[in-house]
Amino acid sequence: MMSERYELQNASSKRLEWTVSAVGLAAFCYALYRALSGSIAIEWVLLSIVTVFFISRIDIRLPKSASAITLSDTFVFTSILLYGLPLSVLLAGVEAAVNSITHKDSRKFTLFNASLMSLSIFISGKAMVLALGEFNPATARFGAVLAACALLALFHFLINSGLVGLMISLRNQRDFFVIWKESVLWTSFSTFVGAAAACLIYQLIAVVSFLAFIIAVPILAITYFTYKVYLEKVEVSNRHAEEMAALHLRTIEALAIAIDAKDEVTHDHVRRVQIYCTGLARLFGLSDPEIEALKAGALLHDIGKLAVPDYILNKPGTLTPAEFEKMKVHTIVGAEILERVGFPYPVVPVVRHHHERWDGRGYPDGLRGDEIPITARILAVADCYDAVREERQYRRAMTRQEAIDILRQGSNTTFDPNVIAAFLDHLGDFENEIREQGLQLQTFASKDEHGFTRQRKNEERPVVYERIRSAHKEVITLYDIAQTIGKSLDLRDTFAVFSSRLHDIVGYTTCVLYLTRHDTGEIEAAHVSGRNAELIKGKKMSSGIGIAGWVVANSHPMHNSDPRLDFDALRADIKEAYRTATVVPMIKDDEAIGALALYSTDIHSYHMDHLRLVEAVAKLSADAIANALHHRRTETNALTDSMTGLPNARALRYRFDEALDRAQRHKDNFCVVMMDLDGFKNVNDKLGHQAGDSVLTEIARLLVSQTRSTDFVSRYAGDEFVAILHVTPEEAKETVNRIQSTVEKYRFVANSEGIYVGVSAGFSCYKVDGTTLDELILAADRDMYSNKLKRKEKAAQSTLLNAQESNPFRVM
Repeated sequence: MMSERYELQNASSKRLEWTVSAVGLAAFCYALYRALSGSIAIEWVLLSIVTVFFISRIDIRLPKSASAITLSDTFVFTSILLYGLPLSVLLAGVEAAVNSITHKDSRKFTLFNASLMSLSIFISGKAMVLALGEFNPATARFGAVLAACALLALFHFLINSGLVGLMISLRNQRDFFVIWKESVLWTSFSTFVGAAAACLIYQLIAVVSFLAFIIAVPILAITYFTYKVYLEKVEVSNRHAEEMAALHLRTIEALAIAIDAKDEVTHDHVRRVQIYCTGLARLFGLSDPEIEALKAGALLHDIGKLAVPDYILNKPGTLTPAEFEKMKVHTIVGAEILERVGFPYPVVPVVRHHHERWDGRGYPDGLRGDEIPITARILAVADCYDAVREERQYRRAMTRQEAIDILRQGSNTTFDPNVIAAFLDHLGDFENEIREQGLQLQTFASKDEHGFTRQRKNEERPVVYERIRSAHKEVITLYDIAQTIGKSLDLRDTFAVFSSRLHDIVGYTTCVLYLTRHDTGEIEAAHVSGRNAELIKGKKMSSGIGIAGWVVANSHPMHNSDPRLDFDALRADIKEAYRTATVVPMIKDDEAIGALALYSTDIHSYHMDHLRLVEAVAKLSADAIANALHHRRTETNALTDSMTGLPNARALRYRFDEALDRAQRHKDNFCVVMMDLDGFKNVNDKLGHQAGDSVLTEIARLLVSQTRSTDFVSRYAGDEFVAILHVTPEEAKETVNRIQSTVEKYRFVANSEGIYVGVSAGFSCYKVDGTTLDELILAADRDMYSNKLKRKEKAAQSTLLNAQESNPFRVM
């Protein structure tokens, strides 16, 4: 189990620490014995004093680490070259001990650090002797000195960094090579530079005298300060990277909060899942990038549900197969969204594969077993457990034990059995962390009349806390409005959001959104909710008239006024007695684009808190409404033929998708009609394009007049028109004949000259002639061409018959 593994690794790190300490202490004692058995040069004493009391205090702190680089290695290597191994082992051990004592964070590791340095220098010196023989300072040449320094540096770095990396690896339950590469590998630069400096100092002392040691100090000082400046730049770069990472994380959290705000049923769900996931990741010893990917994935794994309709997300009953297929898209959509973000860690596989199953029956790719990324397997368990603990509209919440039973039942089929075992073993620890962060479900379980477990919210707080609760509710409501309306460019959705929230926190009988009509200068009641909405919606008043008209004209609110002023200005026949009204302007770029009005039959007068909230909502909504209006105008222009005012080919495809979806859901049929004008080219050639444009506009009006309001007529291209009719084939044929007859009977006039324009038409039926728009248009076009040939043949026969009747003396 994971707990046993952790205890085993912890015990191993302790054994390693005591083993190194014991062996290193033995090496130190041996060196002390050998040093006391011989003579000690006064120069070595001076070198040791400088090293222990001055050099050891000069260090460079490593970025993002408690470790530091000192110049001590240089003088220890110099001591080996000049005074032999025993004295140098003593110097290394004493210097490491003093250095640890002077740094608060390292004091508890004083024995280990001193022993490790003594052992490392002892082994490095012995390795040098074995490789090069006994080193004689009096006869050694520069090549031998250089080789000796290189061997000392190599063995010292490998032993020191290897044992330190192994200790950190065992303590933190992480891969040794990852630790060694991340934490200690780059200190090799310092070790080998120190060896080179020792070689230089030795040569100076050999050529000049021990006084050359004084010459070496400026050289080392330059080296030290150069390296320190380099590391300071590294630290600045790291700090900048950390700040960017923190900003990145805040962005992730903000997006996760937005997802929470959209799905109120699963509030704080993603945060609890993140705690479960990061805890499991540490237990399985995942790398830092994988842990960061899990943190982001746990927050954003449901981001793809932005592409799933709300009616599916919150459907009370069981999803249909088609709805479930739509729900499954959220994993792919989420992965595609996050691919564009460019995360520096592998978060996309987490989001894409968190609904894969251990037995290979999951989605979207049907991966099996270890083919599924470990991060996705962890997220699947955490997400499932927390989801079933929450109450949803389509099911009741499960108890803790019921949720555990679900996981056990899914082990080795739905979920990775190893992840299940680790999760259940440490579930209590995860739940403690959730409670510490205040993210636990604020509910308790009870049984309903059917015996099902039902979550109920905690009892209301005492009245003394009511004001605090109300203030918190205001903040949440305003935040929810800001987050929600910012996502929608649909004006109806935007109004529905803030009008419903206003009803919760302020209260009203009728809420009206007035918008300024720039073409007429009037104020229109564009959207209305509450009672008497049908009597108010769509009505207009002049700017400056009534409460709303005055508010828009002056960009200033009016509170607790007589609602009858607005109703009379709108000429709305409202019999109900309203008591008060508050109207605030909707201002965008210092211009009033409309007004928000609340009318009440129950409230005698709105108090200042109400007025403050209404003004706050108006300010939050003004930008969203302006954007929605701009989007609506842009969308209308993009989907409308500017000449005829009919929808264009792009709008036709959108409408076809809607008709197709309706037909599939309701097992319905529809027909596509293709129409082409006859004789239109002659109009352009003889009378000019202005006359042709006039004919097209009139034709569009005639086509609309011969179809129902539920039908769809569009200008497809040039003189071609396409209609979508929700009728049977017989009704479609009747409609086609009616259109042709109407157009042929109509007298088109341009430049005081009568114009003949006819229309050829054909139709196709969904499923019978095709299932896509292109297939149905092609079939309708073929039918139109066939009908055109028939009409020509009929016209030719009619012409021939008329000719025969006018010439009775022709030869038979």
